[in-house]
Amino acid sequence: MIVKSGLKAIALSLIASLNLCAADNNATRLDATVVTTTGFESALKDEARNVTVITQEDVKNRGYRDLEEILDKAAGVSFINWGAGATVDMRGQGNQSNIAVKVLVNGVGAMNMIDSTPNPVRVNLIPIEDIERVEIIPGGGAVLYGNGTRGGVINIITKTKPRDFYAGVSSKFGSYGYRDLNLNVGGTIAERLFLKANIKGFEENTYRYGGEIDGKYASLGLTYKISDFQSISINPSYYKEKQSISPSPTKAQLAQNRRSAGKGSNSSNLLKRIGVSGDYSVNFEKIEASVTPFYQKIETTLDDSKFNDKKYGANFKAKYKYGSGNFIGGYDYQKNTGDRFLDFATGPMRFNYIYDIEKITHSFYFLETHDFTDIFSLSAGARYENANYDIFSNQKRIRGRNVFQVAGMPMRGNKKNSNYAYEITPNFKYSDSGNLYFKFERGFISPTPVQLIDKINRTTYRINNLKSEVYQTYETGVKDLIWGQFISATLFLTDTKDEIGRQTLGPNIGDGWRYYNLTKTRRYGAELYAEQYLLDSLRLSQTFSYVKAKISSGADKGKEIPYVQKSKFILGIDYEPISKFKILTDIKYGSSHKTASYKKVNSKTTVDLGVSYGPLKGFTVAAGVKNLMDKKYDIDINVPARDRNYYVEFKYAY
Repeated sequence: MIVKSGLKAIALSLIASLNLCAADNNATRLDATVVTTTGFESALKDEARNVTVITQEDVKNRGYRDLEEILDKAAGVSFINWGAGATVDMRGQGNQSNIAVKVLVNGVGAMNMIDSTPNPVRVNLIPIEDIERVEIIPGGGAVLYGNGTRGGVINIITKTKPRDFYAGVSSKFGSYGYRDLNLNVGGTIAERLFLKANIKGFEENTYRYGGEIDGKYASLGLTYKISDFQSISINPSYYKEKQSISPSPTKAQLAQNRRSAGKGSNSSNLLKRIGVSGDYSVNFEKIEASVTPFYQKIETTLDDSKFNDKKYGANFKAKYKYGSGNFIGGYDYQKNTGDRFLDFATGPMRFNYIYDIEKITHSFYFLETHDFTDIFSLSAGARYENANYDIFSNQKRIRGRNVFQVAGMPMRGNKKNSNYAYEITPNFKYSDSGNLYFKFERGFISPTPVQLIDKINRTTYRINNLKSEVYQTYETGVKDLIWGQFISATLFLTDTKDEIGRQTLGPNIGDGWRYYNLTKTRRYGAELYAEQYLLDSLRLSQTFSYVKAKISSGADKGKEIPYVQKSKFILGIDYEPISKFKILTDIKYGSSHKTASYKKVNSKTTVDLGVSYGPLKGFTVAAGVKNLMDKKYDIDINVPARDRNYYVEFKYAY
């Protein structure tokens, strides 16, 4: 009896200690700062919706090369490749993902040029060494961020906040000739002035033989505290990447060797990004306000074709805090321009295709949150957006020394487009750590200027009458600490009217194309995240997401939306058997999906294993293997993914 009582006491004590440890760690998570939900800082525990915040600690020593690898672990996030490069997807946008998911840098200026081009721009143009944290809001955000947020919003927050002096150097080596070097330094000087700098260079060989990539990144940051209530900052950055890509192989070549290159010469790609944002903020007892100007330029050269995209504007927002709530209002101005020069040959004829596009938007919005009781609160807001388009297009044919003007060219057109969005979110905070919410959002995706141009045959272009997409999202979710363990779960359904589709009018792209509005589409699914701490040495995490995306009416009723990965599951295991030595494991499953031609890309299950050790203060060495089981799988049809590969990383931080 005494023995039984003793064992029971020990068991209860052990459970209590486990719960206490877990509660402490997860309480720290809930205290994390988030800004994307309102545009102003608040604690994650005070946010109604299920927001994912990825911190430096979350990615530390896991051998990640870029932001793409980090985001791939988050619920509801996937990456797709339809032949023009990988782009981030959320909640099943598929081949619409680049205009339906907004990727921000420090809250402004979407990195994907969502208002001027449908071409994908990779999210990894900001190195992970310069990232403070990443905030992910799946599904919606039209009131605060306007056009193109049906899938969600990702906000990349760089190291701009004043802090004590820090300095670091790191270098990573990996398979396929990968190597990089990163230097960073920053800190507060002269009491009110914060300065920071980050420099990174990298190079690697492509998975396919004969190709190589090298890149450079540099960023600066300055924040000056004018007074106890005012501050000003400026944050410029530069990225350059050169690629030499070998020709695509045939099926027979791939069957013989997955790394085979096709016949012919390599294509040459050059990507440059210049970004700069500023901020002037005031913070009084009840009023916060800021003005944030921004500029971004992305230049892409593909052999003899050139694409230049520019984006600049300014956001103004203010927050008024009153007794039982707060009111947020804002105005956004944005101008997107795109210059295109496409040069391609068809038989003995060469074609030069030039077009200039412009889209200017003015937007006004408000969002109010009111606490009616300690348990119940209600958030509601609306947005109005006006867009003006200017389109110029010209095409010439060249044969020998003779130049022929294509009939109907040059072409110029102007269009106007107005849209509105609104949302309402009741929230029930049933405990100190738990809440249940419901959300309804009406949002929109306005056409890009490129989508307003149809090529109805090989020589004739015209401006179409494309409508904006309009969607309605219904969402419910819950998050809480259960026995000290964190869990969040979300269910959603999104119905879209007039979703934009693209049809090629012949076997070749040169034969023509047209953009058109589908009747209706539907996306629904679930997202789950859970985290458990067992004492101080073992941390488990589980990520699960499911999405069903299909055309719900019209001639294509019942068809799946291409490039949508239905389900995804990730199990993370972090174990510290002895002090400063960690074992890091990720087991990842991704289901199959269909291409635009409805060919199947098979599912995959991979295992990543890594270790890290910090024998000296500030110094860490990490090593590991990705795709441990050497799983052979494809990213897309006839686009093989990397085999088993290795990395080692050395870091010193002061």
